[in-house]
Amino acid sequence: MKRFFLIILITFISLPAFSFDSQSTSFSVNAENKDINNITEVQKINELLDNLENDWNLYKIDNLIKYYADDFVNGDGLNIGSVKNLTVELWEAYPDIKTKSQDRTIRVYGEYATVESTDIFEGNSSMIRQEVGANGVLKAVSVGQVFLKKFGPMWKITSDKTIFERVSIGYALGGELIDQNKIRLSAPEQVPGGQQYTARLDFELPPDIKPVAAISKEVLVYPQIAAEDKFRLINEPKLERLIPANKNGKNELITATVGLTGGALKPKLLGLAFLTRRVNVVPVNELLSETGITKSSARSALNKSVGLLDFYQSGTMENEIEKNKNDKKQKTPETDTAPEIKE
Repeated sequence: MKRFFLIILITFISLPAFSFDSQSTSFSVNAENKDINNITEVQKINELLDNLENDWNLYKIDNLIKYYADDFVNGDGLNIGSVKNLTVELWEAYPDIKTKSQDRTIRVYGEYATVESTDIFEGNSSMIRQEVGANGVLKAVSVGQVFLKKFGPMWKITSDKTIFERVSIGYALGGELIDQNKIRLSAPEQVPGGQQYTARLDFELPPDIKPVAAISKEVLVYPQIAAEDKFRLINEPKLERLIPANKNGKNELITATVGLTGGALKPKLLGLAFLTRRVNVVPVNELLSETGITKSSARSALNKSVGLLDFYQSGTMENEIEKNKNDKKQKTPETDTAPEIKE
């Protein structure tokens, strides 16, 4: 299963050989899917996703598109045409990129299904950065959901939703420090629209390495509008930026660009690191103080109970019961009783 977090990867299109063992991904069946019909459908979906992953890793774009419904729209608003273009661009920029799904869970409800999984990506860039004389090594993790619908005997992907994404691309020394977790970018996974949040870049570098860094924000739209980087020489072990979330409900991409310099007399660029984190932005509904099916249902049930209680307390219920008794008496035919005989 491939959720298309390609906008994030295409951010580094000008900036990543990796292979996976071809083992079948295990899948789990939810308790609600224990009947034989649902188990069969889960197996079909699991096979579809394995085939999709195989075609993705073989760069077969025409085969890949067949798994998607014509009206597919993903969580960032991209249709199938945009997804196709981004996929081809990604393969060109990282010609040996491979992907693998892990921790896959499938739920089937009639003609609809939801799949949750973690996808990992790795690959090398086709382009060598002349500043450091090296290719970039891309590593990414994406956690999310894919939604499917059954069209006749066939399942098709109708949408997807990404919950968490982390991407890193390292060149020369930058790749080594990323692997050692010496450069880290943090940001919230989700924020309300219009709210401010903090993106933070942390360093654990040797004393002779000086970072020059910038943190930028981009709204996840396609075609993408590049943000302007404002680089700073960092003398502290961290760099923070306070960021206002957009009010349009568009998800955002936080990118940290780091240049690693060394040399006492003549500083030299020794490596580059690019780190990104997705921030999902939730639209704020100002008309409701609480949202969610569980809360709404619970509140609705509570209101109904209170209404019934008020009905009793007001005496209306007793009046209705007495009225019904009187109505029944009037409708019941009267019967003659035998006169009392006195001896």
